[in-house]
Amino acid sequence: MAAVTFNNISKRYKDGPKAVDDLNLEIADGEFMVLVGPSGCGKSTALRMIAGLEEISDGELRIGERVVNEVPPGDRDIAMVFQNYALYPHMTVRQNIGFALEVAKVRKDEINRRVEDAAEMLGLTEYLDRLPKALSGGQRQRVAMGRAIVRSPQVFLMDEPLSNLDAKLRVQMRSDIIQLQARLGTTMVYVTHDQVEAMTMGHRVAVMRKGVLQQVAPPQELYLRPANLFVAAFIGSPAMNLITADVTIEGDDVFVSFGGHRLRISAKALDRYPGLRERNGTKVIFGLRPEHFAMEEDLEVGDDQVLTVRCDLAEAMGAEVHIHAVVDVPPPAVDGAPIAAEDDPEALVAGTKVIARVDGIHTIAMGQDVRLAVKTHLTHFFDPASGAPLR
Repeated sequence: MAAVTFNNISKRYKDGPKAVDDLNLEIADGEFMVLVGPSGCGKSTALRMIAGLEEISDGELRIGERVVNEVPPGDRDIAMVFQNYALYPHMTVRQNIGFALEVAKVRKDEINRRVEDAAEMLGLTEYLDRLPKALSGGQRQRVAMGRAIVRSPQVFLMDEPLSNLDAKLRVQMRSDIIQLQARLGTTMVYVTHDQVEAMTMGHRVAVMRKGVLQQVAPPQELYLRPANLFVAAFIGSPAMNLITADVTIEGDDVFVSFGGHRLRISAKALDRYPGLRERNGTKVIFGLRPEHFAMEEDLEVGDDQVLTVRCDLAEAMGAEVHIHAVVDVPPPAVDGAPIAAEDDPEALVAGTKVIARVDGIHTIAMGQDVRLAVKTHLTHFFDPASGAPLR
């Protein structure tokens, strides 16, 4: 096992922007680190630099105490699991798992022992003599993981290994990988674009955007204390509602107004975001997660903490209902671009989309006016120019 350290790492392609820009990140020995972000953010490039599959333009990369910038991939003592499994179709499961050990000229009895141990760990014992074509997608992914396990590497690298699986199988495989990493105690670096995977799997999560590390923290800290607007918008499903609002201070009370609505902000939120008290008469970006709404009859609040919206879509999910609405204010932007999902064309609709998650006992119809109680003690506030939180 070993730590992985990025010291001012950059990757620059010829005649193009930096795919990774001055990355500083320490991954502890035995840690499960997830790199997450939208397509093109640099997460896979960072992983491939650990593997030695991409040259490093600037900076220093360490695995353990060793600088590996010039070390060939085969000498880095890492194992990588790819999205497409990369199994040999003419070899049995046993042969696929043990192939790297055969190439390394490990004794046959030792290969058999390691292969059988890995197969038992992954629930593959009864499939050892089958060809990959006779396996399901999840079983093939387990074979790919077994091939990595038998090598006992210092670091496991996983590049979107679950993206080819169906939704139910992805949930099961997430659980399997979490348990496997805990059992082995090996450093694991896992790349995904799926923030639900990131939040449920990693000890810590590193969020990237346009090659730049935005925040690295345990999942719950990312969720509760996003470092900027991008992290706030990216982490969470459905995403945090972000609305441009005007601030008004009246005595000890602070109000935000947007699209004909006016809400009084709880003192608890002001304790978390004291910078809001300095923004009287200015615009801020007001953030509220979908689950921090409730139907008015389910939560006792005053009229100054109720938002009335027209339901454009009601998604009945069983235990909950997702209410979609639009408030009449332009979508918030940083550097002139909508910050809600950067590659989401719906971010360009007129007005700002709002999603409220309420108890499933309610029946909501499209076109219905809905009075939503707002848990304003859980709100977030950001500077519209810099995207920084007003803490």
